[in-house]
Amino acid sequence: MDTNKINELAKILRQNQLTKLDLTEGDSRIVLEAAGGRSVMVDIPVENVPVENTAEISAETVPVVDKAEEQSEAVEQRSPLVGTVYLAPQAGAESFVKAGDKVKKGDVLCIVESMKMFNNIEAELDGTIEAVCVDNGQIVEFGQTLVKILP
Repeated sequence: MDTNKINELAKILRQNQLTKLDLTEGDSRIVLEAAGGRSVMVDIPVENVPVENTAEISAETVPVVDKAEEQSEAVEQRSPLVGTVYLAPQAGAESFVKAGDKVKKGDVLCIVESMKMFNNIEAELDGTIEAVCVDNGQIVEFGQTLVKILP
């Protein structure tokens, strides 16, 4: 694959604010991932790469958006970085927050581990936790909703 094509794909990735672009062409596969504002390019020869059949999407895999969720006034607290989210300070401990809990600005909602650094994610406003949108140990993307807070 020539470098001009790779540069064009990286440009498409940035312009569309995509986090990942995976392309197979002949016996070559290229994966571009956004990483902290730069694109990482990896050229991998194709050898028994499983291909997902996207034509077989069932109704169970399509998310259903509830009308109540659309009209909710909840503020989405988003992850400021990519990493692994922890909902409790240590294994077996009670979660920092759960749905229905009252929080004040600055209260710790969860921890996001990134590159061996543990980052406390604090509430941006006072309110009530409407929903915790991630699971303990889940890998989260930059900007992914962690919790919803009703002011």
